[in-house]
Amino acid sequence: MKTDQIFIGDIRKCTKYETHTTFSSETYFGNQCIACDSFGYIDSDDELYKENAILIKIENGGYVDLDCFKSFLDYFKIYQDITKEGYRLGGLMMSTKAHCINSLFVDKESLKPYYVDKQQTKNISVHKLKKQVKNNNR
Repeated sequence: MKTDQIFIGDIRKCTKYETHTTFSSETYFGNQCIACDSFGYIDSDDELYKENAILIKIENGGYVDLDCFKSFLDYFKIYQDITKEGYRLGGLMMSTKAHCINSLFVDKESLKPYYVDKQQTKNISVHKLKKQVKNNNR
């Protein structure tokens, strides 16, 4: 991965997620529903789950906590969850907004690059990054 994919940010946990429908319509052709629309809003609340996590940005905008990479199998799980339209939530990948109660998501306001120097764009492995973070925390 490139160094511009690595960030520091907060992970939050959704504590309240309620959908409120203000308008909904359905169009039927015989017994088959051919169109439906629903409008409304979502009432949500969250709390801090993990502060200053090392996050790796994956294709299509998802983020993975560096601590979730425990084995090479985790790498495969993540890339299996990347789809053509985005990625599957609820696994190791997180988006920047809650999608259900108890879901983890990245606070996009807290994101900042891990590597300040923009010139440093060489490829770095997860193993090397974990080792570097461990050495920095001493």
